[in-house]
Amino acid sequence: MAGKNFWVICIDYQPKIYEGAWGKNIQDKTKGSQFYRGFTSRTDAEAALNKLRDLDIEHVPAKVRQNVEEKENNLQNGQVIVFTDGSFKNGTGKQAAGWGYYGKYKKNDEINPLEAHGNVKGKGAKQVNGEITAALNAVQAAIDLGLQKVDLYCDFWNLMLWDCGFYESKKEVSKDFVKQMKDLESQIEVHFHWSPGHTGIPYNEKADELAKRGFDEA
Repeated sequence: MAGKNFWVICIDYQPKIYEGAWGKNIQDKTKGSQFYRGFTSRTDAEAALNKLRDLDIEHVPAKVRQNVEEKENNLQNGQVIVFTDGSFKNGTGKQAAGWGYYGKYKKNDEINPLEAHGNVKGKGAKQVNGEITAALNAVQAAIDLGLQKVDLYCDFWNLMLWDCGFYESKKEVSKDFVKQMKDLESQIEVHFHWSPGHTGIPYNEKADELAKRGFDEA
């Protein structure tokens, strides 16, 4: 943390810039925060904060449900609303992660379900692999259907923070995700939304169920 005196910290789902060295004051602010990142200059911190401007990080389940219902009621041709999720369980001995997505799309004035599930197998497969695969597969499915816009909901912060560039993609798994997602985004309009998990949001619960099924089938 040496040399970093400017911090973008998301507290109570409101990202702001805080100034100070990495000491007790800043550390206390990061505890319980949704996410944070340190910078050596205010200019860099402001640039990072701007990357978060367009993200939907509504955290009240009732409001998320309401927003999704409104989007569903006003769904346009070529548009899809889809929730994605990953699944992993320790202690099973499985080297795999499950993935699943569930949503609805409109094409030719008809609304249809969009859903799928599966698993990622391989040494070191974890929850993040399922989360990434679910998001990429959901967007690819929308492209294959000839749709033009995706409202993508996920309950894993890192996906949207990697995609917007707030988090640096240092590991291969995140680098690969960003590369693949950017390629998909060149073919279709994608809007990321964060969804609180396990809070009774129907689409999210269905995606979670499908991801768990994918893991169980591995």
